[in-house]
Amino acid sequence: MVILGAPARMTREFDDLLIYLRNPRELKVPLLLLAHERTADVAGFLLARPDTQFLLWSNFSRIPALIRQAVGAHSAAKAPADVRGGDRPKAEISLGEPAPQAPRQAPAPASPPSRPAPVARPTPAPVAAPATVETPIKASTGHYDLFVLDYFLPDGNGDELCRRLREVPKYRETPIAMITSTYREDIIRKSLDAGALECTFKNEAKELFLARIGSLARQITMRKQMLGEKQRLGDILGSVGDGVYGVDASGRLSFINPTALRLLGHDDETALIGMNAHEAIHHSDDSGGNLPEADSRLAQAYRSGESLNRIEALFFDRDHRPVPVECSVHVLMLHGQRDGTVVVFRDISERKSADRLKWELSHDPLTGLHNARHFNQALSSELAKRREQGGYSAVLYIDIDRFTHIVDSAGGDAADQLLIEYGQLIGKRLRDGDVLSRLEADRLALLLTNVQLDNLFTVADSFRELARQTNYRMNRTRRHATASVGVAVLSRDTPSSEYVVEHARVACKSAKHRGRDQTQIYVGEHDVRVARELEAGWISRFRDALDENRFEFAAQPIVPILDVAEATEEPDGAWRLGNRQHEILFELLIRMRERKGEYVSPAVFVPLAERVGMMSKIDLWGVRHVLRRPRREERVRRWQDCVQHQSVEPDPRRH
Repeated sequence: MVILGAPARMTREFDDLLIYLRNPRELKVPLLLLAHERTADVAGFLLARPDTQFLLWSNFSRIPALIRQAVGAHSAAKAPADVRGGDRPKAEISLGEPAPQAPRQAPAPASPPSRPAPVARPTPAPVAAPATVETPIKASTGHYDLFVLDYFLPDGNGDELCRRLREVPKYRETPIAMITSTYREDIIRKSLDAGALECTFKNEAKELFLARIGSLARQITMRKQMLGEKQRLGDILGSVGDGVYGVDASGRLSFINPTALRLLGHDDETALIGMNAHEAIHHSDDSGGNLPEADSRLAQAYRSGESLNRIEALFFDRDHRPVPVECSVHVLMLHGQRDGTVVVFRDISERKSADRLKWELSHDPLTGLHNARHFNQALSSELAKRREQGGYSAVLYIDIDRFTHIVDSAGGDAADQLLIEYGQLIGKRLRDGDVLSRLEADRLALLLTNVQLDNLFTVADSFRELARQTNYRMNRTRRHATASVGVAVLSRDTPSSEYVVEHARVACKSAKHRGRDQTQIYVGEHDVRVARELEAGWISRFRDALDENRFEFAAQPIVPILDVAEATEEPDGAWRLGNRQHEILFELLIRMRERKGEYVSPAVFVPLAERVGMMSKIDLWGVRHVLRRPRREERVRRWQDCVQHQSVEPDPRRH
C-alpha cells in the first residue's frame, strides 16, 4: 500500500509521480492520498484512479481506519468513530484558571498524543471545553489573558472564532494564537487578518510550540506591568494639585491631568488630546491679540527641547478667558532620545492681583515709572549707604521745558505720550541700582548711584540731550522737546534726603532761568569737599585736552541774510555776499573732544572752565592755533575745510 501526501503547492516532481501512479500496471496498488484541500489537480487524479482513498489532512485521525480498510485486516465495523460523521475531530479548548502574577492561559485546543502538551504552569489544571464559534459567549462570563485556538472547528473555522472574540469588548486587545495541522499560507493569512498574533503547527517540535506560547505569556506579563504602571502614574497625576500636560515631538497634546482640565475649564481630555498645544492653551498675548507660534517661548521650548523653570505665562481657558500661570517645562527622555515635553503649571491669579496692588503702590500709573513714595525710600536707603561706605551719588531733577504750553497747544494726550517716551529713553540708559521716578506732572527725579564727580556733568547732560529725541505735533509740524536738569550731589555729609532733592530742584530752576535746555550742578557753600573734587576732576581733563590738542574749531561764514538769494553755486559763493573784494569773514566756534571721540559742548565745559580758572588757557590755545598759519590763502582754505567737515552750531558765549 502507498500512502502519499500532496504538497500545499503542486510541483513538477509530484505531478510526474501522479502520472506514474495512473499507469495501468500501478492501478492495483492500494493508494491513500492526503491533501490540505480537494484541488482541481487532486480531483482529476481521483477521477482517473477511482480506487484511490482520499483524506484531508485535517482528518488525519482516520488514517489507521483507512489503512485497515484497504488491506482488509479488520472489518469496517471496528473502525474508530470520528467526530461529526468522520469528517473532523472535535477540537478542545483549555480555559486556564487566573493566576495572581502571571497571565492566564485562555481557551486552548485539546492535543492528540503526537501534539505538544499545554504549557506547564504552577496553577491549577485548565478546564477543557469544546471549541466552537459559540466560545465567545461562554468566555465573556470569565476573564482570560490568552487564547490558543484550533483552526478547524466542528462548526466553523478558527478565523471566524477569532473575529467573534474580537467583538467582545474586553477581548479586543487579548492575544490570540492559532494552531493548525500544517503550514498553509491561506490559513495563516486568514488567521492574521482576523486578529491572531501567532500561528503554530501541530507537526512542529514540542520545544518550539512551548517557546512560542511562553513568548506570548511574557508579552502579556510585560503588558500588564506597563498597564499597572500607567494606572499608578495616572493616579499620581490625578492627585497632584498642579496642572500637568504632555506635548509630543510634533507639538500636540499627548496627555493632561484632571487639575489642568479644571484650571482650563474643560470637562474631559477628549477636547484637547491631539490638538496643537500652542493653539489650544497659550495662543494669545497679554492684550488678547493673536500670538504667533514663532514668538511663543513655550512653543519654542517644545521644538528645541529647552527646559524652563518657573516662568510666568498666560494660558486661556475654554471660554478664552486669561489664566495667569507659573509654569516649568521639562524634557522627556527615552533611551537617550527626546520623547516630548512635560509642562507643570499653577494658577497665580491671586498672586498676580496682590502683585498688581503692590505695583500700584510704588509706580506711576501713566508712565509706569516709580512714584515719589518709592523714590524717597530709595533715596533714604542710598543716603544711609553713602554714610556707611563713603563715595558719591547724585540726584537729577528733570523738568520738561514749556510743558504747560505743550499741553495747551498739542493736547493732553500728546503731552502724556511725550512724557512716557522720555521716561522710556532715560530708562534704557540706567544701570542696576539707578532709580527713575515721576514726582508730579512733568517733573522727573533720577537717582544715580556710585558716581564719579569728574564726569558727573557729562553724564547728567546726556540725559538732558535725550529730550531732543522726543517730539510732539503742533500746528501740523513736529517740534522737538527740551528739558532742564538740576543736579545735586549725595555724600556722607548730606544732612537728609529732602535736602538733596531741594538743591536739585533749585539747580533745575537756575538752569531754566539761564535760558532752558541747560544742565546745572548745585554746590552749596558748605559742600567744600564736593566742590573741590568737582573742580579737581575738570582741571585734570582740561589740562589733558590742551596737552593732546583735543580742542577743535568749527567755522561759519558771516554773511548778510538779505543777500542769500543771490548766492552762486560755487563752494564759497555765499561767503562773499556783500563783500566780494575783501577778506571773507568767519565766526569760529570751539569744541572739546573726549579721548573716546565724543564732543563736549561749549555750554558744558565753558562754565566749568571759568569756575576752575582754566578759561584763559583755553583762550590762549585758541588764539595760538588760529594764527598759526601766516599765509592768508591757507587760513581761508583751512576754515573752508572746517565748514565742510564740522557741524556749525552758533554759540554766543565764545567766538
